[in-house]
Formats: sequence, structure tokens, C-alpha cells
Amino acid sequence: MTEEKFETRISDNGQTEFVYGISWENTSQESLLRKGRQEIDRPRKDSFNSRSDNQRLDIQANNQTKLDLEDRAANALKLKLEKEQLCLKGYEISNVVWKADNIRLLGYCF
Repeated sequence: MTEEKFETRISDNGQTEFVYGISWENTSQESLLRKGRQEIDRPRKDSFNSRSDNQRLDIQANNQTKLDLEDRAANALKLKLEKEQLCLKGYEISNVVWKADNIRLLGYCF
């Protein structure tokens, strides 16, 4: 599940600044089970598979996945700015912030 967030503000010097974010929910083991299916209890030797049902699975994206997500976010930002008719003279993404469940692009209009 993903959620999009977009906010703008005018800085003290009159420049339009923006933040565009995409967030997603961490995947829990419960959410991986489809309705009507049950998990089969099997003895497991490795610690990864022996986590409790309520514990979230921390899936780390590799560098290529992060680059792909960043590109997708940048393209979605471009479309959002066009739709809102903002940054008609161009814009710059000045910072990219990664967290476990979201990515935020911060920038300003020229």
C-alpha cells in the first residue's frame, strides 16, 4: 500500500518550496497471508522464519531498487508539478530523504 503526499510553501524570500513523498506500509507476516489461507506451522531451524506473527518483516531494498524508487518518485513529482501548474520555469530537487517506510523529495522552483 502506498500513499502520496505533496505540500508547498512560499519561503521568506518568495521562493516556492515543495516536498513530495511516497510512503508504504511495512509488510507484516499477517498481511502476506491471503484471506482463507492459513499458515502451516512447520519446525524451522533458521531465525528469520521463526519470528513471531506480529513482528514486522524488515525488507531492505538494495541500491538498484532504491534508485528505481527514486526515479519513480521524481517522475511522479514532475507530473504533480505539471498538474498543479507549479514551477513553470523549472525546479530543483535539493534533498532526498529515505526512511524505512517512505521517500521524500525536497526542492524549490526557479
